[in-house]
Amino acid sequence: MDFDVPEELREVVELARHFASTDLREAEIELDRFQDPLEAFSSETHGAITKKMFALGLHKLTLASGVGGLGMPRLAKFLVEEELAAGGAGLASQMLVTSIAAVMIANWDLSDRHPVFKEYLEAYVEDDDGTHSSAWTVTEPDVGSDIFTFNAPGIRMRARATPAKGGYVISGAKSAWCTNGWLADMLVVMVNVEPNTDMDGTGTFLIPASWPGVTKGRPIDKLGLRALNQCEIAFNDVEVPAAFMVFPPDAGYQGLLDAFVTSGNTSVGSIALGVARNAYELALAYAKERRQGGKAIIEHQLVAKKLFDAFRNIEAARLSLRRSAWLINQDRGQPHLAFAARVQASEVCRAVTADMMLIHGGNGITREYAIEKLYRDAGPLQVMDGTVDRVALKGAAHLGLPDPHLR
Repeated sequence: MDFDVPEELREVVELARHFASTDLREAEIELDRFQDPLEAFSSETHGAITKKMFALGLHKLTLASGVGGLGMPRLAKFLVEEELAAGGAGLASQMLVTSIAAVMIANWDLSDRHPVFKEYLEAYVEDDDGTHSSAWTVTEPDVGSDIFTFNAPGIRMRARATPAKGGYVISGAKSAWCTNGWLADMLVVMVNVEPNTDMDGTGTFLIPASWPGVTKGRPIDKLGLRALNQCEIAFNDVEVPAAFMVFPPDAGYQGLLDAFVTSGNTSVGSIALGVARNAYELALAYAKERRQGGKAIIEHQLVAKKLFDAFRNIEAARLSLRRSAWLINQDRGQPHLAFAARVQASEVCRAVTADMMLIHGGNGITREYAIEKLYRDAGPLQVMDGTVDRVALKGAAHLGLPDPHLR
């Protein structure tokens, strides 16, 4: 195996690394300090940094060049996510889902299905301002981990799509955890279409966020990842044409969900890795400068051991994530490997940020030092795209191990 970044991707990875360590990091810290999330995401800071990410083409890395994208392999997405997260995990998470609708339209040849899709894809690839982005709206106030529960009567989406003349009427709400929901102008929406079935009765729709009847709540106020906009999205008898249902309800929902979460968990793991890496680098630099007992604290065995443990765990997590990304890049993604890599990276992130904060001593709990923010960011990465425990159980089911909650 070649562990180097492929030559054709080195330039974009280096670009992402430089951008993350300068503009992105500065904006992320500023957004984190806003008391009101609504003010943060309405701010000039948020608008300007989003515009810069789009101007660099980070929103269309893997879209085919034939539709106006950069045509890079999917591996680029995961490598860039790690780099961005090392500068700012909240903004990196925003970019995680930004392209999901455009990718579906391009890869599933949906442009001819409805004029809205064609117009959106064209506007998205030409966007240099950060005007267009998407969100995956799946979890609901009463349906979180249940999205993974199949063949269980009564367990289904509460949000519903009812057949109507020429299409459907969608009603219900998606929970406040819709990543990039407040900013998105195109929504990937999963709702129940066949009320007498279980989760297999879920249909997948693409719906413009400006469509009549779609409303958004205020961005939620969180412990960490405060630079990531998330909000509730409600559908108040939203009338949509039949063409908006891009994936009908049937047993294929399980396969579609697996594809989404295989890529999604590899991305979440990559972001967690970036946070852990940043924490380690900050602590390493601090330990070389801070003196106690007549010498730099890195010369104390306990500090050196903590730093080495962080290093080896980060390297192990990167190898696991890189393998999952490598398989996805070849259209051979394996859910259980993605789940394993994500769980490992998220747990490494939690442990590393805690230990690196301790290396900073009292300074580690002050806003003056960046390690405090990274410690807070590690928390939400334990639950994004499913809690680490739930993801582990999902992985166990793929290995054939018992999980009565799944099947």
